[in-house]
Amino acid sequence: MPYLQGPKVDPGDVLAMGRVSNIDEFKQLLLKDKGQLARALTEKLVTYATGAAPQPGDREEIGRLSANRDRAYGLRTLVHQIVQSKLFLHK
Repeated sequence: MPYLQGPKVDPGDVLAMGRVSNIDEFKQLLLKDKGQLARALTEKLVTYATGAAPQPGDREEIGRLSANRDRAYGLRTLVHQIVQSKLFLHK
């Protein structure tokens, strides 16, 4: 069954961090602040692993876990660290 060719999609957008016009620019924009990206990824993984959003008292442990991401450890290492952390074992 043939389909109609729709209008072109504009992938560009203006974000708080700057303007992006394609996915490569978006990746580069995210990589400008690797610490923030590592912390956000850690928080999302902790939320998934524990079934609850991190509380203010969990900030120190999240910071410790995300600091290890800055040393170029892989995702597998981060998952192992989360599973062995106080956040996972005692929630």
